[in-house]
Amino acid sequence: MTDQTSQGSSAPALPAPPPSAVIATIRRVAIPFVAVVIVGSAVASVIIDWDRWIAGSAQQWTDDAIVNADISTLSAQVSGIIRSVPVADYQKVTKGTLLAEIDPRTYEAAVTVASANLASANATLANLANQIELQNAAIDAAEAQHVSALAQQTQADEEYRRQKDLGGATTQQALQQAQAAAVQAAALVRSTAASTAQQQAQLKVLRGQEPLLSAQVSAAQGDLDTAEINKGYTRIYAPFDGMLGRRLVHEGDFVAAGTGIVSEVPLPNVYVMANFKETQLARMAAGDKAEISFDTFPGQVLRGTVIDLSPASGSIFALLPPDNATGNYTKVVQRVPVKIALDAGQPLLRKLLPGMSAIVTVDTPGRVGQ
Repeated sequence: MTDQTSQGSSAPALPAPPPSAVIATIRRVAIPFVAVVIVGSAVASVIIDWDRWIAGSAQQWTDDAIVNADISTLSAQVSGIIRSVPVADYQKVTKGTLLAEIDPRTYEAAVTVASANLASANATLANLANQIELQNAAIDAAEAQHVSALAQQTQADEEYRRQKDLGGATTQQALQQAQAAAVQAAALVRSTAASTAQQQAQLKVLRGQEPLLSAQVSAAQGDLDTAEINKGYTRIYAPFDGMLGRRLVHEGDFVAAGTGIVSEVPLPNVYVMANFKETQLARMAAGDKAEISFDTFPGQVLRGTVIDLSPASGSIFALLPPDNATGNYTKVVQRVPVKIALDAGQPLLRKLLPGMSAIVTVDTPGRVGQ
């Protein structure tokens, strides 16, 4: 029995069983999962704080920028047939250069008619002035006749009283003649008074026509001015120095008022419009310095200054502004246009054309930490 016990205690130990397949699978899945969670958390943290980090940066950068200019589209202000277009596409012009001419004959005729109407209105007004002058003379004559009639009445009345005072010393015939003369003199006074009043009334009528005829003269002058302005509109001139775009009309075309003739670009007076994200504007303000590079001229950088920030995001000025009150809402970071003037005296300025792509970096060091 002792031998059996000794033999049993000295027997070799059995090997440990291998790990189960389940534990191995858990290990293979858990390690990558933990790594993914750690990386995802880091990425999420970066994404969450990205805008805050960008907003706090001393330099704000965007490649959503283009060269721009205040382009003028010159249009016809009167209708007619294009007589000539003495310029070419993309031609450099100076202020006052004739760009196009509309057949002016209709408008020249209108000027002639308006001039004649003005002359007629002036003649009518001048004739009225002459009539008023003649009427004043007629009134003077009527008043003189009235004064003479009054004198005759006074004389006739005195003669009649004298004949009455004589009594039997005069004849009945003489008394009757004196009485008749007094009555006739009184009638003449009334007649001349009425004539004077009539002449004065006629003067009022004539003077009443003066405002009407003066208004007709003013209207005729206005018609002439309008006709001359319309005649002047038949010649379209360059309003400033610059370069033309493509001509929109040619000789022989009929144009109506408002028809485009040609566009003019005020080169080299260009500027840059940069669309920054709203999260980049916290420290940006007018006066900030900027550096601008262009896809057309790699390696060359121009200096500029922020002129102003748009009062609203670009989407607000769109033809169809967004309406977030309807449908499902998806937040989109808005962009706000920023106007940047290019510093003068840089040779590259003369090579810039509206529409060129630009990359803008605005320096805002003065407001970091504020």
